[in-house]
Amino acid sequence: MMATLVRRAGELARARQHLKARQIAEELKELIKGASIEVDEARVLVRGRGIIKRWLIDPSLRFLSGGLK
Repeated sequence: MMATLVRRAGELARARQHLKARQIAEELKELIKGASIEVDEARVLVRGRGIIKRWLIDPSLRFLSGGLK
């Protein structure tokens, strides 16, 4: 019975993690026009020209991932 509970808890945690990653990706799509944004498992991948510079300048981008904690 305990193994079933542990397995189910892991499934729920992974589902929540995927949901949060998708939410962050949607927020990024609104903030960063012209960037390529992908969700891979629980990671959000952002690619594009000038992304690092934009991340350094815009505090809303730097602190966006704070919702994952």
